[in-house]
Amino acid sequence: MIFQTKRLKVRKAVTSDVEMYLSLWNSGNVMRNVGFPKGLRISSERICKQIEEHDETEFDQTLVVIEKASGERIGECKIGLPNEEGISCPDFKFLPEYWGKGFGTELIQGLCKYTFSMTRAKIIETSPNVKNVASQKMAESAGGKEIRRYIYNFPPKMQPYTEDVHGIIYHIHKKDWLEQNMRIKKIKSKDEKSRICKEIIEKLPNWFGLESANKEYIEKSADTDFYTAYMFEKEVGFFSIISHFKETSEIYVCGILPDFHRLGIGSKLLRKVEEDLKKKKKFLTVKTLSSSHPDKGYAKTREFYKACGFVPVEEFKELWGKENPCLFLVKAL
Repeated sequence: MIFQTKRLKVRKAVTSDVEMYLSLWNSGNVMRNVGFPKGLRISSERICKQIEEHDETEFDQTLVVIEKASGERIGECKIGLPNEEGISCPDFKFLPEYWGKGFGTELIQGLCKYTFSMTRAKIIETSPNVKNVASQKMAESAGGKEIRRYIYNFPPKMQPYTEDVHGIIYHIHKKDWLEQNMRIKKIKSKDEKSRICKEIIEKLPNWFGLESANKEYIEKSADTDFYTAYMFEKEVGFFSIISHFKETSEIYVCGILPDFHRLGIGSKLLRKVEEDLKKKKKFLTVKTLSSSHPDKGYAKTREFYKACGFVPVEEFKELWGKENPCLFLVKAL
């Protein structure tokens, strides 16, 4: 499986999917929006050959969309690898009997989440037909903005069985998509703080592998300033902040669910924390595993803090025991 949403899952195509592709690609109702009013008139042999020629990557090739509840194959999608400008061009189509059920709106959000988190894409570009109002609304539901309109003319030899495509280019910017789908809330309930901390760090075993330390984080986070990030109304990350002195605060513990890494959620959470702290604090500090330890996960953590403006101050080789050297970082607010 490549990715999933609430009702759908997406996986690589295999030759046993050929019947679904025959129905999809040879349907005039489906393919007229891309200029083929009578379908592609493609054979099962050609479809099988195309699937067999797929490489190992999930990008820029047809993938199968499956409805979880029924297990039925209901359509296809493509995850576009971004170009040099950071623009990714995905695609998706559903069998007509699954139109009007909200699957397209759900899938485009899944495509945005996967593409923005797994590639360097800054923009997702869709190009629905001007007559395909449903696809236009799907793009707009994900924060897409109309950039321009276009007309695509097929080569002369293809014109007997094609129609010119009149379309609209939409751009979904990563920043706008995050703004639309993410919110940050400062939690007041002690029980909620501990619950959120527990649920998230338990899903981050590469960072939180010590049961005794995790228990302490869960218990003590209840008495901290606690900021939670939500995506699609789901708790996906948090920052827990403590204050030792009048002038300083510390990031006590924080975490982002693995499926939501590399989306900018941590940076956005931290900016909110800093906005609040600037009113009364001068410095924000954090402790993390130092580079003396070869852990790859914490190497990314250090990169994150440095990218956010933290400066390493000192390494404490025995604060957490010799096997876990501690790096102390600070940032002026």
